Amino acid sequence: MRKAMILTMSLAIVMALVSGCATAAKGPSDEELIKGVLGNWKAGIEGKDIAKVESGISSEFKHYEWGDKAGLVGFLKQSFDQGDLNNAKVNIDNAKITIEKGTATVYPVEMSASFGSATIEFNMKKEADGQWRAVGVTVEGV
Repeated sequence: MRKAMILTMSLAIVMALVSGCATAAKGPSDEELIKGVLGNWKAGIEGKDIAKVESGISSEFKHYEWGDKAGLVGFLKQSFDQGDLNNAKVNIDNAKITIEKGTATVYPVEMSASFGSATIEFNMKKEADGQWRAVGVTVEGV
């Protein structure tokens, strides 16, 4: 009887630990997801990898100058080809992420390259696939 009680208690403890671990194993936070997008964008700009940059841009992207996502991607490709983004460096270390009502503002993202320097503010939205993507940007200092 005593062995049965010890075995039952041991199983109960193991089940509690396992179920506790299962509920504690959450995915990355929204802030972590956004930082991942920024890191990918940084790597794309610095490495002239348009696919990496494009992956963080929403199909809902709008901008007064570039129009939509295709316009921004075209502008970036042209900037890569013309050398305007040679030796690009992107600093995301000081970027503050503010999330309110399903949208995020990320500012300041600092960039320097052959063209000079700029400070970028990203407006991001969490999309149906759970990923955050830029729906707009404001670029200062160009």
